[in-house]
Amino acid sequence: MWDELQTLALVGMLVAMYFLTEGCKRINESMPYESGQITTKVDGMTEELSNATSVLDDIANLLHEGLTSLPISPTAQTDNSPLGTILNGLISNIVNTGVDGAKHTEPQEWEVLPNQDYTTTEEATHQG
Repeated sequence: MWDELQTLALVGMLVAMYFLTEGCKRINESMPYESGQITTKVDGMTEELSNATSVLDDIANLLHEGLTSLPISPTAQTDNSPLGTILNGLISNIVNTGVDGAKHTEPQEWEVLPNQDYTTTEEATHQG
């Protein structure tokens, strides 16, 4: 009984090996076709991206030409470092103290209202 079971398992493995080999042959035959399609798709996307890049370059050139043709007053050259920006802000605050100073130099007097004692919530909402 044990020998028959081993023989049946070996025959089953041979049949499975045959179908596995045939499947691998079909995959091998279809690979050049599939890889050709992938290459075609990649080439198409590369072409589309180059077209989009050229359009974006044209737009950037038009914007640059349009902005350079506008009359712009010369601006002071600023430092790009964070330390330079902080120093420029501090120096401008020191120089322009009259502009950014306190608006009220005298203390203000405020009227203090007396507490009102309401007996119910309804009276408080009607009077308030």
